[in-house]
Amino acid sequence: MRRVVVTGLGVVSSIGNSAQEVLASLKAGTSGIEASAEMAEYGFRSQVAGTLKIDTAALIDKRTLRFMGPGAAYAHIAMQQAIADAGLEEGDIVNPRTGLVAGSGGPSTSAMFTAHQTVLKSGATKRIGPFAVPKCMSSTISANLSTAFKIKGINYSITSACST
Repeated sequence: MRRVVVTGLGVVSSIGNSAQEVLASLKAGTSGIEASAEMAEYGFRSQVAGTLKIDTAALIDKRTLRFMGPGAAYAHIAMQQAIADAGLEEGDIVNPRTGLVAGSGGPSTSAMFTAHQTVLKSGATKRIGPFAVPKCMSSTISANLSTAFKIKGINYSITSACST
């Protein structure tokens, strides 16, 4: 087996949503950490966060996005950027020799919370809906990316808490 590394950069972060934006923020010493009203609302002791400012609905097809939690959507956008940066064509990606290994800290906790709230309010698991399942899987990022980009090769998810 020959090993191949394709180098393309894609970034969605609290200090920029492209490699160029992140580089400029790093050079300027810009922090992406800010006060979080949402964390304050939930009563967390720490009320700061590195929030992302990106409209995923404007960048991802609506039919594709409905299967994704925020993390998978951010990974999708970063992958779009990385593919473009690497200069890859669709044929380079849609073939059995192209695989995907993605790491994340876990599934969409916001989707899990929403599903839990739905069951509490309605008393019925049927009210959760089928689109919650892929959002709540630990493999949500690799599953969503391999489906959206039609990757036919290996597909692995590495999930190991915050160390991923």
